[in-house]
Amino acid sequence: MKPIRPLTKTLAAIAVMFACSLPANAQFGNILNKAKDKVVSNAKHSVKQAAEKAVDKATEKAKQKAYKTIVKKVLGGKQLPELPWTMAETTFVDLNRGERAGMTNAYVWLMNCGDLSNQDMITLRDQMMARYAANNKILLADEAGGLSSMLGQAGYQILNEVKQEQARFWAFYGAIKNSLNIHASGIKPKDNHKTTVQLNNAGLVCSRMGGGFGVILGVRNDKGRFLDLKGNGTYLDDEDLEKAKDCCRRILNYGFLLEGIDGTQDDKASIQNLIDNKLFGETGYDTDWAFETNRAAMYAKLLGEACMSNSPSNIERQAKPKAGTMNKSLRAKALALAKADDSSVVDVVITSNHWNVTPLERRSVSGYIIRNTKNGKQASGRSWCQDYMGGGKYGALRPYGVGTDMFYIK
Repeated sequence: MKPIRPLTKTLAAIAVMFACSLPANAQFGNILNKAKDKVVSNAKHSVKQAAEKAVDKATEKAKQKAYKTIVKKVLGGKQLPELPWTMAETTFVDLNRGERAGMTNAYVWLMNCGDLSNQDMITLRDQMMARYAANNKILLADEAGGLSSMLGQAGYQILNEVKQEQARFWAFYGAIKNSLNIHASGIKPKDNHKTTVQLNNAGLVCSRMGGGFGVILGVRNDKGRFLDLKGNGTYLDDEDLEKAKDCCRRILNYGFLLEGIDGTQDDKASIQNLIDNKLFGETGYDTDWAFETNRAAMYAKLLGEACMSNSPSNIERQAKPKAGTMNKSLRAKALALAKADDSSVVDVVITSNHWNVTPLERRSVSGYIIRNTKNGKQASGRSWCQDYMGGGKYGALRPYGVGTDMFYIK
């Protein structure tokens, strides 16, 4: 098995530099302890407790006996390490943020984990690795020596529970990888443990709801910076800056959760071969998970730099949008509508040269509203329409849509 280069010092340095390690706050509560308590209080969440909870006394006795045999012959007389909440029956992964009564969606927890400290992540990771390693000894003993056959039906039940715990382990880390694919899509692996970063799109800056809010993480002069959706330098006001800082803490915590999770810890030739064959397509790293750890560290570093250098001077301004042929006849009406909705609007520019007609429904035009902000004039995409009334006639102009295009004007 090839060793992975340790990143603990790198991750810790990023945490100190950008003050990303924070205790749990009132908004999110002590979710780590709550999840842990949920595991401790539910007797079904460990092999030994499941045996004690069995309804049928004969089955209970058989499972207790089987468990003692496992402790003696497989675990060297040691009890199974504590079961982390992430590997318990009350934990599931739903990337659509679904909820289940009495259960914890690990993906939702991960999107909120920026509220917890780096040490919380290290503790949880170490608990998961310890439990996984002990479970793996049981599974290897069965593969090598037919443990379940020796233990009978009770052994099969125990092994099934162990396999489910192992599956939840990888489901948890799969959720982290999925989240990183959304956040850091522009950070790619290269040969020789190097990483490439797309300068104008290292990835999205995401809120804890799991999606972006119109901000891209870019790079200039090897430092992270904020970009708008068109790739122009931008500035984040207080609310959006807090979202970015939360995102930075979240991804940094991912790095601590990932450190040492190398995908080969099953210690099986089949798993090693999968990695060697580059199952996931990455190259130049000892394992796929080594790259994920590096990716989390790099994203957190770049985002921390962007937060620290956030300034109105970063704004890249563009020329005022050019008016189309429809501007002369519709500007005044569109401006009145925009001002009624937003008092900061000072102008409207209709960029369409003709109506966009949807037969028997409406006709529409596109353009921009121009707003006064504390950072200067800002253009935001808008559209307006007239509904078809029948007989070749259309109703009054009304607001129709809000575009994603937004930029500051020179």
